[in-house]
Amino acid sequence: MIRLTLRTLLAYIDDTLEPDEARVLGKKVAESEEAQKIIERIKQATRRRGLGAPVAAGNDEDGSNPNVVAEYLSDNLSPEQVGELEEKCLDSDLHLAEVAACHQILTVILTDPVRVPPTANQRMYKLVGAPASDPNRKPGKTTPIGGVLPTAEEPHDADDPDAALLLGMKRYAESESWAGRIGLVTAVAVVAATLAVAVYFSLPHGTVQSPETSPVAMGPPVPFPAVTPKGTAIAPDPKVVDPKKVETPDPKKVETPDPKKVETPDPKKVETPDPKVGGPKPEDLAALPGNEDVGKIESTNVIMLTRAPEATAKWFRVEPTGRSAIRANDQVVALPGYKGDVRLTSGVVVHLWGNVPDQVLLKPPVFESRVRFHPAAGGLDADLSLDAGRIYITTTKPGGAKLRLRVGSEVWDVQLRDEKTEILVQSNTWFVPGGTQYARTGGEKPKVEARLVTLRGAIDFQAPTRFKKFDALAPWNEITWDSKSAQLSEPHPAPKDELQTSRYPAIEGEAGKLVQRVLSEAQKSLTNPEGIRVLLKERINADPTMDKPRPGLFPTDVYFMTQSAIFSQAAIMDGPDAGDLLKDFFDVLRNESRPYARQAAILALSNWIARSPENTEVLVKGMIEKGWEPEPSDTFARLIRGWSTSDTKDRTAAIVGLDRLVELLEDGHPVIREAALANLLSNYGIPDTFTPANRILTSTDVATRAGGMAKQWEAFLKAWKDHASAIKAKMAEKK
Repeated sequence: MIRLTLRTLLAYIDDTLEPDEARVLGKKVAESEEAQKIIERIKQATRRRGLGAPVAAGNDEDGSNPNVVAEYLSDNLSPEQVGELEEKCLDSDLHLAEVAACHQILTVILTDPVRVPPTANQRMYKLVGAPASDPNRKPGKTTPIGGVLPTAEEPHDADDPDAALLLGMKRYAESESWAGRIGLVTAVAVVAATLAVAVYFSLPHGTVQSPETSPVAMGPPVPFPAVTPKGTAIAPDPKVVDPKKVETPDPKKVETPDPKKVETPDPKKVETPDPKVGGPKPEDLAALPGNEDVGKIESTNVIMLTRAPEATAKWFRVEPTGRSAIRANDQVVALPGYKGDVRLTSGVVVHLWGNVPDQVLLKPPVFESRVRFHPAAGGLDADLSLDAGRIYITTTKPGGAKLRLRVGSEVWDVQLRDEKTEILVQSNTWFVPGGTQYARTGGEKPKVEARLVTLRGAIDFQAPTRFKKFDALAPWNEITWDSKSAQLSEPHPAPKDELQTSRYPAIEGEAGKLVQRVLSEAQKSLTNPEGIRVLLKERINADPTMDKPRPGLFPTDVYFMTQSAIFSQAAIMDGPDAGDLLKDFFDVLRNESRPYARQAAILALSNWIARSPENTEVLVKGMIEKGWEPEPSDTFARLIRGWSTSDTKDRTAAIVGLDRLVELLEDGHPVIREAALANLLSNYGIPDTFTPANRILTSTDVATRAGGMAKQWEAFLKAWKDHASAIKAKMAEKK
């Protein structure tokens, strides 16, 4: 008796079951609401554009392994493995779509004969030189990929590109004799002659009358010439070419290059330019003018901005439908949440990966992706600085590409061995909680972390200034560096779950639809290339209670719309405009009616303040100008730089910091209470015993602690004090 499983459902959908089995399973599907939902999920998942495919992890128990999927479809897995794989597919649309699509493709290949036209067959043989291949070999009856030979009487496929030209006659090569072939040629000649006579008599003879006087002209006469709109180019009259004089090249004389003679450069033999002479030093790159185009934006429906190095330069949007060229040394930014490609003139493709916590939650967080492209020295295909965020790099050149990457104070040379190779590069700058001494000006610099991961193919890595070299790094090998230790790690396995390496992460359910809706509406609204500041200000101040939402949006979308705009404003808040743009954040922080906006502002400022050594002073100075006292201004700046953490060797300092954060939950300034709560959530986490009933730990609005909310506020404080006591007890046990 056939059972109701994922594999039998796939066979039922693709109609590969026996009639009796199909009837039995169809009855079971009709009686099972769960089976109907799974079938509907399969249909929706396989039709979703941009869903992508699982990254091959090499784990035998993971549905991302193509060998495991193949064995599953071939019924070669054990029952335990089948159960694990089907559970993975039912939990993830990405894996469900992969398995369902593979089953559908195999069904088509194994059941529908595929006929290969003789001309295509010969073209394939010409791709390989002699003696391995004989281009003049006459192909026999073509065999379907499924391995089933057609019968001799079976007609040629209707979708054969040459079938429509044969008018029901046999092909020239399939005629039984020379007489039959001569008859075929004669028939073709007669048809051609008939067509020529018909065309001749259809042509007008004698003097052609103008439309104004011709008795067969349709409609009223035209009294004056048609007016061409101003600025419209008028196409010249086409030249008539005598077809008899057009030379058709003889295909026999066309030389086919011998693939054995085509030289592919050995990536190991490519000379590595000396970083001292192969381009400017990292600290001097920002001052160079952008005087040449190095590439262009290829992605549409995203917000990618660029700005020249000059202090007075403004941000403007760059996209394929407008100004798409990227100039050397200009900053290029993919705003948080947006992901797009920059194709360099050398064929190197750099994917800028903007992100918001609603897409992928990382620690430290990744928001905008910020890159500068420099003129490449001899022997290099690309020279770029990753100032913030994450990028993916590939190339379209079969011979691979040589890259120079500048991250923090590091200079790395990377050889992509072929066009199938892909790497991930990420840079984060942040103040280590409890590990960076506070100072308004000067003081200890934030920590810069960088990582390079091989995702596909193989790379050769070299750090010229360190005299380090690693060859043939296979997929999922990682190299890391940080400015605190100033050490470059040896290649080691990359933590796949932590990296979340998908270029386009899938967000399930209504949350994914909301994110896509808001980001799409924003890029459609940015019609003025220099209007990014106006757009962001409007969205930061959006009213969530509006009766008439913006076109394409719902009132509930306003929360994420405001948060994403705050993250984006922090991404462009640098240079001479920083102080002016910061004023919008002070208005958000003072507003006690929008906790979702306050929380986003604190998270965005925590990322922004580490971007430049001057930002701490800019923030405190701006708060004092807005009427804050110096002491709470410094306290707030310390909080968003990171107060303390349990992940430290100094247990005493961690306990003191935790107690102080709990005390600050009762501070008189709502903004300080909010920043203290953000530190607790980020650096001390939620207790292991957390249940939905304890949601008060995170959901209480810190701005409301009086009136009707007094009891809830007291419960909120008690919950955090109990949680802090539990954390300190665990610290004492470990000590």
